[in-house]
Amino acid sequence: MSVSARGPTSSDESFKSVLAALAANTTIAIAKGTAAALTGSPALLAETLHTIADAGNEVFLWIAVRRSRHAPDPSHPFGYGPERYYWALIAAIGMFLIGGALSVWEGISALFHPRPLEDFWVGVAVLLVALVLDGLSRLVAVRTLRRQAERRGITVRQLIRESPDPTVVTVYLEDSIDVLGAALALLALTLHRVTGSALPDALATIAIGLMLGFVALRLTGRNRELLTNQAVPDRYIEELRRRLVQMPGIAGVATLSAVYLGPGEVLVTAEVTVEAGQDGDGVVAALDHARSAITRDAPAIARMYLTPVP
Repeated sequence: MSVSARGPTSSDESFKSVLAALAANTTIAIAKGTAAALTGSPALLAETLHTIADAGNEVFLWIAVRRSRHAPDPSHPFGYGPERYYWALIAAIGMFLIGGALSVWEGISALFHPRPLEDFWVGVAVLLVALVLDGLSRLVAVRTLRRQAERRGITVRQLIRESPDPTVVTVYLEDSIDVLGAALALLALTLHRVTGSALPDALATIAIGLMLGFVALRLTGRNRELLTNQAVPDRYIEELRRRLVQMPGIAGVATLSAVYLGPGEVLVTAEVTVEAGQDGDGVVAALDHARSAITRDAPAIARMYLTPVP
């Protein structure tokens, strides 16, 4: 059974992906900022804003992973899993405002006030280094996603759409846009040099901003869904229903709900009908056995409440 299966190292994998991206983006932001100042390229400035936003996002995601690890307490009896969704939502908003909106504004300004290109080779060198570092950071995120997808028995594309862990998905999408943005900025810089026109630079800047805005809106929507107690995918609900009916002493399932408490943590509530002829102790034993067997096979189920109904 693989109901949103949670591997024992999934949180550590998320943490490693965030740290790898933070290290790469901090280094790249300094290099891009220096190159943008020397070349005067708006596309490089957009990439600098983009990378600064990414580095800030990684800080938020680091906070998200740390805070979501806190054990349940009287004030949060179901744990702190939603902390990861909250901080990931803040990161997505930051990406939209700092990376997306400012880049589009800078690109529009560059259309009306084009700047001369200087220190061309400095910009090229920085963007090539950025492509390598962003590519390595993306590779870490891709490997993490593949391991998580294999544990769930789904594809990476499916995992990105429905993963309850926003940290690795955010890092993966950020790094993908980083690679595309750096390649686009490099192309714009080259066209600026060859044609003498600043138009490619300005258009590339706007394109980078729009890409960031699109990804940020997608991440914002995903985290909003998770914050509002999104149900696990239907295939897992049906799998749970079949497993419950197979349990000794349980005749059927009247209602069944399963929602995410946090990354890799699921709350299940079900109303079940029990087989006839059982006394009170028999019903309790049947429900306890079903709960123990299912949570043992599906460790992602952090809490499971079974209620017998006529």
